[in-house]
Amino acid sequence: MRGIILTMALASLAACGSNDGGGNSSADSDVPSGAGQAQVPPDLTVDNSQRQVPVMLPSPAPLSSIPAAFQGRWGMVPADCDPKRDDNKGLMTITADRLSFYESRATIGSLQQVTPTKIQGLLSYSGEGQTWKKATSLTLQDAGKTLVREETDPVSADTYSKCPA
Repeated sequence: MRGIILTMALASLAACGSNDGGGNSSADSDVPSGAGQAQVPPDLTVDNSQRQVPVMLPSPAPLSSIPAAFQGRWGMVPADCDPKRDDNKGLMTITADRLSFYESRATIGSLQQVTPTKIQGLLSYSGEGQTWKKATSLTLQDAGKTLVREETDPVSADTYSKCPA
């Protein structure tokens, strides 16, 4: 029995190695080069149709309060963070439900988390006998050490540094 299996195995190997041309390269075969292979375009990064593909961005998630990472005392200049001073006009204090400034306050009308470091919403401001609403965004930068407050109508942006605890 062993002899039959060994003979069959040797015969199979001999059949695979035999070729009229004597070699085993694709150049020696009768199959044209590239036959049976998909033709790959020279540059796959080119979009010859030049179509725009819409990218769906995640919808902002509604929030009921300002996240803890945004809360605390924020100063426009280092002197704003000094609790002994009473002229810290660039101080902004953020709690879970409001922003407090030197002469005004803002409460949350609606609030959304755009990214882990950005929130936006419609805030209701009051101060010096007046009330107003503004679309406002807060963005954390520098691993939470800097906060940028942006408003619309008129467009403005203020940068704050986190006050020491």
